[in-house]
Amino acid sequence: MTVATTDADRAAAAEEHFRAVYEENFAFLSSIAVNKFRVPDTEAETLAHEVFLTYLRKQDTIADLRSWLIGAICHASRHYWRSNRRIVDADPEVDLEYADPASREIVDVLTNQIAARRILESLTPRYQEILRLRYFAGMTVPEIAAHLGVKPKYAQKLVSKCLKRAEKMFHEKGIAR
Repeated sequence: MTVATTDADRAAAAEEHFRAVYEENFAFLSSIAVNKFRVPDTEAETLAHEVFLTYLRKQDTIADLRSWLIGAICHASRHYWRSNRRIVDADPEVDLEYADPASREIVDVLTNQIAARRILESLTPRYQEILRLRYFAGMTVPEIAAHLGVKPKYAQKLVSKCLKRAEKMFHEKGIAR
């Protein structure tokens, strides 16, 4: 009977520990998804719940709980946007006569965007792919390394090299081409 009691005590202690971790971190994780990644509130809560479900499965292997939780919600938020990138409904009540404040500076930014596009097009296909994966597809360096079949450290060097090459070409060709 003592073995059963100790097992029940361990289960109760584990449940109490999980409840404490959940209550302490749920709002924080949801706010990271909403404020940093602009995930809708309801979706952010769902992502936080998914993080805690994963935590339940992996809690014995986690060394730094808070860092792991933050990393997990960041990865979940990025995955959410990669999965839902183009599935955003237009708001039917938007006033089309109202000028968007962000569009006021579009003329200033447009020249740089055209120059950046030309620079990217002039890079080698491999460099284009690496920059596309990192900055347009939102992949992390380890994900790029896996995709390319190289080590993460080498993938980081490739990303850095691609950026330096693009920046050098940008400065050589200038903005007004």
